Amino acid sequence: MKIVSLFSALIFCTATFVHADPSFSKNENYNEQQVSADIQGFGNRVIDQVGKSKYIKFDQQKTEYAYTITRYAEGDIKYTGNPADMKGVRFIKVQFFVDGTPLRTQVSTFTPSKYNNAIKIVKMDRDDERPYEFDLGMDSDNKLYLINKNGSVTPLQQVNEIKRNIPLTEKYKDMIF
Repeated sequence: MKIVSLFSALIFCTATFVHADPSFSKNENYNEQQVSADIQGFGNRVIDQVGKSKYIKFDQQKTEYAYTITRYAEGDIKYTGNPADMKGVRFIKVQFFVDGTPLRTQVSTFTPSKYNNAIKIVKMDRDDERPYEFDLGMDSDNKLYLINKNGSVTPLQQVNEIKRNIPLTEKYKDMIF
C-alpha cells in the first residue's frame, strides 16, 4: 500500500512539473558583442514560429498588447556607415499594437539573450526617442514567452486576429460637436 501511495505521489509531482511555466535559466555563454549570425539557427526557429500566426499577443489589465515580427529581405535596409559594423546582423520589422491600434513599425535586430532558449530583440532605428529591447523565449513545445526583467515569463498567444482599431473620432463621437 505504501508503494502505491509513493508511486501516486511521484506521478502527481511529475505531472505538476510538466505543466509548470517554463523557466529560462541564465545563458552562461552570453556575450554582449555577439550578433544575429551567432545564433542564426535558433533565432530563425523563433522568428519562424512567430510567423506561423499573424500576431503574438498577451492581455494585461483589460488591455491587449500584440506584436508582428517579420524578417527584412537582404538589401531592404540601407546602412550608410561602415559595413563592418553590420556584419552578422539580421534585421527584422517589429510592430506593436495596443488594443488594436497600430503603433510605429521599428527596424530591429535579434541577438543572443542573457537567458537560454531565448533571443533578445533590440530596436535599431536611429530615432532613439523610444528605444526598447526585450527577451523572447521559446520552449521545447514551441510556445513563445516574453521574459520579464526578474526572469518570470509572460506567455504569448499566437493569433490571426486582434481587437479592431477604433479611430478616436468613432471612439469619442459623443464628445465631438
